[in-house]
Amino acid sequence: MTYEIRLEGLKFHAYHGVYEYEQKAGNTFVLDLSVRFPLAQLPLHDAIEETPDYQLLHLIAADEMKIPRRLLETVAFAIFQRLWETFPEAVWVKVSIKKNNPPIGTSCQASAVVLESATSLSR
Repeated sequence: MTYEIRLEGLKFHAYHGVYEYEQKAGNTFVLDLSVRFPLAQLPLHDAIEETPDYQLLHLIAADEMKIPRRLLETVAFAIFQRLWETFPEAVWVKVSIKKNNPPIGTSCQASAVVLESATSLSR
């Protein structure tokens, strides 16, 4: 059994994209982060020091969003790996990143990449 913490709808203005104008003007990106932990680690004493730091999840995402990259896959992978490194006790991690109004030649609300795994991915 597990329990899961999530941050949903984290919004960032960042400079990811293949095209030069994307890298200069930037775009809005929306992230969802989920990390599962063994149920045995569930905090039972209402003590903040017993639970994973939600702010740390946000800081990891914010740090990685500051680094311009061409591909959403690369951004998602960097966040995914940092979550595994930061929370080695995790049993599952999911990262979803959406890019609003992607330049694909037609109206599109968002493009997205989702990574999820019960193990860290190494290259």
